[in-house]
Amino acid sequence: MSLSEGFVKLSGELFEHIFPEGIPRNSFIIIAGEGGSGKSMLLTSVAKSLLKNGEPVIYMALDDDPKTVVQLFSALNLNVVEYVKRELLFIIDGYSYRVRGEHRKMHVSVIAEVDPHNMHHTISTIIGVLDESKIVGRGALIIDSLNEFLSYYKPEELAEYVKDMRANISKVREVMVFASLHTSTQVAKDFLNHIEHCVDGVVITQRSGVEKGQVTTAVLVKRMKGLARKQGWVSYTVDENGELKVLQIP
Repeated sequence: MSLSEGFVKLSGELFEHIFPEGIPRNSFIIIAGEGGSGKSMLLTSVAKSLLKNGEPVIYMALDDDPKTVVQLFSALNLNVVEYVKRELLFIIDGYSYRVRGEHRKMHVSVIAEVDPHNMHHTISTIIGVLDESKIVGRGALIIDSLNEFLSYYKPEELAEYVKDMRANISKVREVMVFASLHTSTQVAKDFLNHIEHCVDGVVITQRSGVEKGQVTTAVLVKRMKGLARKQGWVSYTVDENGELKVLQIP
C-alpha cells in the first residue's frame, strides 16, 4: 500500500485492479450485494491491507459477534492479537446488546459496546474511539452492516445518519469508511438508491460462478467520486493464503 496526496492504494491484486489510482482518504464507500456475495470478505481484506501497513482499523461488528469477526480475520492469515497489542485493531461490539444479563466482553479486541437502537450514541462512541486513539488522516472505520440500523430506523432517517458519519469521520477526520449493505430486501435496495448520491463510492458484489471447484465472486465499481474507475464486472476468488485473486481481466 502506498500513500500519495491523500490517496490510499490498497495492496492486493483485486484492489490494485479495481482501484488503480487508489482511494481518496476522505471517502465513504458502500459495498452492496445480496447475502453470500463476498461483502465481509472484501471488508476484512481492506482491513488486512491497512493493518499490515501500520494503519489503524476500527471494525464495528453488527451482524456477527466479535469472535466471528476474529475468525474471518484468521481465515485471511491475520494475527488479530498482534494488531490489538500494537493498538491498531479495535472492534466496536454492536452485537452483544442482544445478550441478556451481565456479560464479559467477547474478545480482547473489543474497545466499546453500542446498541444500534441508539444511533446518536453509536456515532458518538465511534468519534470518541477515533479521538482517544488520535486517529486522524489515517486508517479506516468498517461497518458490517448498515442493515442492522435499517431494522430500527426509516431509510430516510438512516440516510441522515450516514451523512453525519461521512461529514464527521470521512471529511473532518479524513478516516475512510467502508460500510456493507445486504440488498436482499426491497427496503435495502430502495435505501441504496436513495443514499448512493450522498456517499463517495458504491461497489456492487455478486456470486459469479464456480472456477476449478471454487465459488467465484464478482465486483462492480458503480460509483467513485473523483476517480477513473474500472469498467464492468471483475471476477475474483480467494487463494489458499487468503488473497483476493482476479480471474478475468477484460
